[in-house]
Parts: sequence; C-alpha cells; structure tokens
Amino acid sequence: MKIAGVVLAGGKSSRYGKPKMFETYKNKFLYEYSVQALEESSISPIIISTNEKLVPYFSKNDLEFVIEGETEEYQGPLYAMYNAFSKIQNIDWYFVLACDTPFITADFVKKMIALLKDSNVDVIVPIQSDKLQSLFGLYHRDCIGKMKGILDKNNRKLQVLFDEVNVLTVPFSKDERIFKNINKPEDWQNG
Repeated sequence: MKIAGVVLAGGKSSRYGKPKMFETYKNKFLYEYSVQALEESSISPIIISTNEKLVPYFSKNDLEFVIEGETEEYQGPLYAMYNAFSKIQNIDWYFVLACDTPFITADFVKKMIALLKDSNVDVIVPIQSDKLQSLFGLYHRDCIGKMKGILDKNNRKLQVLFDEVNVLTVPFSKDERIFKNINKPEDWQNG
C-alpha cells in the first residue's frame, strides 16, 4: 500500500491578509509542521499543492509541487485535492493536511494510517464536536472519479463527496488542539 502526503497550500489566505503558510510558529513556517508530521510517519512522496506564485517561497528542497490552475475565483479544497491526486501516479491513498496547522503531530498521522489495516472505506477523516476535519484525512484513489464528477457539475463542496463514498469517521476530543488552524491574525491570541 503506497501513501502520498498532500499539503494544501494554495488558498488565498484572504482572512489572514497574506500567505499564512509562511507565518512562523516556534521558528518554523506553518506548512513545515504538516510536512514534518508526514515525513516522521515515513510518507513519501510529499506534495505541496499550491499556486505558481508561491512555489519560490517554500524552503525545503526535497518537496514536490502540484500547481493549481490560476483563476479569478477561489477553487477550494475539493478542486485542490482532485488536482493533486490526479497528477500523482501509482498511489493507493493520499494523506491530506492543511498548511496552517502548527499543532499537527506524527502521532496523529500514524494513528490515522493504522486505521487503514482491514478497513474497506474510501475516506478516513477525523470528527471533533460533530465537525468533520476533512483537511486532516486519508482519501483512497477511488475518490478521484467521484471528485471529477462533482467538480464537473460546478460543485465545490467536500460534503458532496462524503455523501457519495464510504467514510470512516474517527472521533477526537473537543479539547484536542491538532485541528486548530490559523485563519486570522487574532487566532494566535486565541490559541
């Protein structure tokens, strides 16, 4: 079973005001926390899904990139995931992480991967306080066709995908910080 890591780092960061994946927390760029959690879990390759303008700002030389097409309107994570998955060949599963989650850990990644054993699902995604944490999940290659069908209908909602595939949800405590992301500068104070 081959797993690729996909870090979604192509959003416009409109609420933050600048590309938040390059903000630092404890002397490390935010995106590096996701990359490190995947690396420490022996996931390879690790792909950054981003837009062409941001590629030069990533500091790690051993990363691969999938470029999102430039459009005026925000395409969203479903498009970014489809775009990345469809360009990474010979992979069974894609472990998706957001680029703005400084509390992500390799332990979390390993716990999620352990659920793949003997599972017969298309998606494994955490749930916290009844909220699916869709940007912290495992997606099987079989999701690619469903994603394309949804996007072809001009729909951008990940929930539509979840309605069409077999999903395993993994409950996490409401106090778990792993899923805390940074959307606005004031999120640092609420941390």
